[in-house]
Parts: sequence; C-alpha cells; structure tokens
Amino acid sequence: MQALCGAHCRTTGEPCKPQMANGRCRMHGGKSTGRPVTHGQFTQESLTQRAKLAELNRALRDLLKSI
Repeated sequence: MQALCGAHCRTTGEPCKPQMANGRCRMHGGKSTGRPVTHGQFTQESLTQRAKLAELNRALRDLLKSI
C-alpha cells in the first residue's frame, strides 16, 4: 500500500489517493524531489557578465556625455 500525500478532499473529507510511484499525487506533491539545478540568469557567471556589461554601458554613456 502506498502512503497518502496528506491532502484531504474538501467536499468528502476523504484522503487524497496518489497516482505516482513516489507516494505523492500530481495535484499536491508534484513530480519534483527537490529544487532544480540552478542555471540561467542567476548563475555566478551570468551575474558577473551582466555587471561587466553594465559597467561598459556606464562608461559609454559617460563618454557620449563628454562629447
């Protein structure tokens, strides 16, 4: 017998019946077993690259103002 996900039906009060092998249901437990691997716009490499671009953008703006 699989463990229940812990949720209860609002109208009947019966416990939720899981459909997945990990003992969770799609509605209340999801497929995830944890946080996904961090990638994309908040990696250290991406943050450093954006900081350098912002610095170059400020320098270019200052150069254009001085002309």
